[in-house]
Amino acid sequence: MNFKLNVKKLVQTSLMIALSLVFQIGFTSFAQPVVGPLVNMVLMITAALISPISAVIVGVITPLVAFLVGLMPMFPLVPIIMIGNGILVAAFSYCYHQPWMKYGEYYGVIVAALFKFLFLTTAVRYLLPLVIPKVPAPLVVALGFAQFITATIGGIIALIVIKSIKSIVKN
Repeated sequence: MNFKLNVKKLVQTSLMIALSLVFQIGFTSFAQPVVGPLVNMVLMITAALISPISAVIVGVITPLVAFLVGLMPMFPLVPIIMIGNGILVAAFSYCYHQPWMKYGEYYGVIVAALFKFLFLTTAVRYLLPLVIPKVPAPLVVALGFAQFITATIGGIIALIVIKSIKSIVKN
């Protein structure tokens, strides 16, 4: 039984990785305003319906693949984005999975978006210059407040999708 459960989670996680890569690679021309919310949505759906560990795996693989296919301009950004995704997943999962927390899923979206934004903004302003002395201004903007917006939008869409999936599965 345990093996079946692990295979099921592995398949589900693989599908979420594939979905996020379709969004990243297939919607490249739309850039951050579309791709950001969609990837954040996948991370939160994965955390809620599969497991936080599965969501972290998705959040680690997507920036690496983005770099490998040329969507992310600089390798030093890869671990920063990975950590930002992990923070998003951890914060969302903590709030979402607390039975005592009324409206935990909504708090989860806001807290996760805020923590990811704070980490990425800090990392781009203080950590990245240690490796890349002249961080391009558009990169600072892209990894600034826009991250809060894209994570919040992705979270709102995720909550709609999660509720829809749960109601379909229940019936």
